[in-house]
Amino acid sequence: MQQHDAIVRAALDRIVAALEEAREELDELDAIADDGNHGTHILAGATAAREAAASAPEGRALAAAAAAWAAQEGTANSLWGAMGAAAAAALDDGPTAMVDAALRALEASTDAHIGDKSIVDTLAPALGDAHVHLERGEPGADAAAHAAGVAEEAAVETAAIEDRFDASNPDLGYPDPGATSSAVVLAAIAEVIAEL
Repeated sequence: MQQHDAIVRAALDRIVAALEEAREELDELDAIADDGNHGTHILAGATAAREAAASAPEGRALAAAAAAWAAQEGTANSLWGAMGAAAAAALDDGPTAMVDAALRALEASTDAHIGDKSIVDTLAPALGDAHVHLERGEPGADAAAHAAGVAEEAAVETAAIEDRFDASNPDLGYPDPGATSSAVVLAAIAEVIAEL
């Protein structure tokens, strides 16, 4: 459990650093069709998660981080919290079970689907891809790297999607901020796993 806690804490350190760098861009993307605070909110969520993980008792870093992340303002934060909590509950069952639990939690926590121009456009295919690679018995680092690549490509592709949740479509031609931030988070996680 100590190793799991160390990985969670290292990943959150990397996630916060990556979101700090991306915050301004994410807020600008969000301002095109919304209130322009997605980057600020998702950074606050990740920062709260990092602080909670740092002080969590042994074996509870992921669960504590998930609870803290979910408590922050914004839909994306509640989704990351739900996915983290589900993954934490499946911790003893291994990486594939954790990925599958996170995907189920995502699907249960939002009515958005692939093609709706949302965070789901990145996370659903990335988690599905990770499942495939892990089921093949590939190393976790390879699965995470593949998933991060899928996420990055999917985030870019959201620029061509019309926003189902906003009929005026002012953000057509621009990637979705939630999809973009989730690609940033998954890339940070993949970097940490690659260093294990």
